[in-house]
Amino acid sequence: MFIRILIAIVTLMLAISSAGAEMYQWVDENGVVTFKDAPPPTSKKRKKVKVYNDSDFAPAPPDQPVAKTGNGKGTATKSSPSATAKKERFTGTVEIYVTDWCGYCKQAQRYMKSKGIPYVAYDIEKDSAARQRHKELGGRGVPLIIIGSEKMNGFSPETLEYYLNNSR
Repeated sequence: MFIRILIAIVTLMLAISSAGAEMYQWVDENGVVTFKDAPPPTSKKRKKVKVYNDSDFAPAPPDQPVAKTGNGKGTATKSSPSATAKKERFTGTVEIYVTDWCGYCKQAQRYMKSKGIPYVAYDIEKDSAARQRHKELGGRGVPLIIIGSEKMNGFSPETLEYYLNNSR
């Protein structure tokens, strides 16, 4: 009986001591990934971390105005052209950076074709100049859609329409 209790205590102590172990991972100057239970040497360069601000992202389209109906309940409606100042719709060509395997890229292209929106698609995997422009524009994935001076990461029909109607 005493041996069983002793084995249980030793097993418990080993489990507790290993649960507190930490693992460290770093990439050296040769690109080798290293895993150790000790932190990297202080001579190893630390990786720089990019901190994003709100200004790094495009603003979200505003919510639709709420209009009162005769029964007193509010319902979301689109604002009428006479209620707001008429803005000029974007008439230039939309640029879209895509890949062959991206479903959202295909969806965006189908949408623009169905609405008659002129666009030019650049495949960043087949065209190195397009890949460089995508990188310079701060592309973090595909599709990257450029409407005038506005940049849209990903695809949403509502957001695309917002930018087409409010582009600078």
